[in-house]
Amino acid sequence: MKTPVLLALLLSPPAHAQTVPASMSGDWFVQESAGGSDSAKTCEFTQKGSDLTGTCASKATGNVLLTGKVDGDKLTWTIKFQTLVGPVTATYHGTLKAENKIVGIVNAQEFKMEGEFSATRYKLVWSDDFNQDGKPDPKKWTYETGFVRNQELQWYQPDNARCENGLLVIEARRERTKNPNYEPGSDDWTKNREYAEYTSASLVTRGLASWIYGRFEMRARIDTRPGLWPEFWTLGTNREWPWGGEIDILESWGRLLNANIIWAGQTPGYSRSSSKRRPIAAFGDPDWSLKFHVWRMEWDEEKIRISVDDEVMNEVDIDKAANGDGTIPFRQPQYILLNLAVGGVAGGDPSKTQFPARYEIDWIRVYQ
Repeated sequence: MKTPVLLALLLSPPAHAQTVPASMSGDWFVQESAGGSDSAKTCEFTQKGSDLTGTCASKATGNVLLTGKVDGDKLTWTIKFQTLVGPVTATYHGTLKAENKIVGIVNAQEFKMEGEFSATRYKLVWSDDFNQDGKPDPKKWTYETGFVRNQELQWYQPDNARCENGLLVIEARRERTKNPNYEPGSDDWTKNREYAEYTSASLVTRGLASWIYGRFEMRARIDTRPGLWPEFWTLGTNREWPWGGEIDILESWGRLLNANIIWAGQTPGYSRSSSKRRPIAAFGDPDWSLKFHVWRMEWDEEKIRISVDDEVMNEVDIDKAANGDGTIPFRQPQYILLNLAVGGVAGGDPSKTQFPARYEIDWIRVYQ
């Protein structure tokens, strides 16, 4: 009767033995609760055996090296970086709660401070780097056409989008185009204009790709002159607006940056929103609009967070973004839209702006 017990003892590892789970290698988004939004970092782990190496990057720390250890579902890593008040050594003590979720405590050793953190691993699931000159990839993008929304002045058409020199260029032009849907005397704004005086393009992934949750990123340069309205946003696939929800990762008009989350209100025909605006002048860079910037949305089961260049613009609790009928649109798939509008209800007066105008996108990536 003792043989099975002896065999079990021989097969069981000692209590102190180190165990190594499936690889931690990959990109992890790390958020410290005590540090607020500015503490967010993207860390790239490389695991070999029980050893962790890699880098962490944020606006506050820059790109810094990390070293650490993995032991079963426990892991520890350390980064060192400079701050305005001196060097900081931050050590993260975490527990793997799920395949893609770590929670734990971070210690700032020099200042004897600690706080909680969480980390989420992302995998690149969709991207476009626009490296092939010519038309955008038809397997990834389709187009809106005509007069579409917001009483905007432009006629959307595929001809105003092209890839060149590693960029997607959406070009707005001042050119007259006949409206084939024209009906004299119509009350419908899409039909009572005989001509469009401007053209542009709107690219969408509708019918080709959509997602529930993830990290959506775009590196782009936008034209912020009067009358122009560039956007990088998402809409729900399952219901009409606003019941399907809308997330404006980038919206710019009137020398403002906007970050909006929109859903249906209690009253039929009305929407509710969490909208945050920031003057571009507030970034303190007179050449801001001449440079490329990175827009990001983090969307998980709890929150939607929108940022530009790692500065958080808006954050919404999904449970509080419920439609008037109680449904929550942000637990359903969304697809991407990219467009450069002209004029309309918010775009302003383009009459004194010189055309053509360009919205230049370097890349778009979706991680889950």
